[in-house]
Amino acid sequence: MADAIVSTVLGQLSSIIGQQIQQEVKLVVGVDKEVEKLKSNLQAIKAVLVDAKERQVNEETVQLWLEQLKHASYDIEDVLDEWNYATLKMQIKGVEYANVPKKKVCFFFPFSCFSLKQVRLRQVVLRHDIAMKIKEVTENLDDIAK
Repeated sequence: MADAIVSTVLGQLSSIIGQQIQQEVKLVVGVDKEVEKLKSNLQAIKAVLVDAKERQVNEETVQLWLEQLKHASYDIEDVLDEWNYATLKMQIKGVEYANVPKKKVCFFFPFSCFSLKQVRLRQVVLRHDIAMKIKEVTENLDDIAK
């Protein structure tokens, strides 16, 4: 009987872990699409802020909402700047590593193969970090919209 309970619990845990891994992979793989959505949202927010400034809204609740929107736009700009900087940095490092013949270098200098794997790992970690920040900013925007 204990075996059946343990088996059931392990099955449920593996299912939950599998779902979480799947969500994380979707975040990392879909980060380019999310960055584009974020850029679009930023343009829309800026348009709203310009329009509100021209209308000189006097309602306190609307001013508070606009202030939250302005801070959210700063957060979006920070995330996009970080993404652009990291992407450019990775492209430069990629060019450095692309000019090195892999097999010969790996044969003579095994640490260089490790360096190539580190670059790829950094790319995945970067994409994950940006995806998490985009998720956070998007949740904040959703809260503001509510």
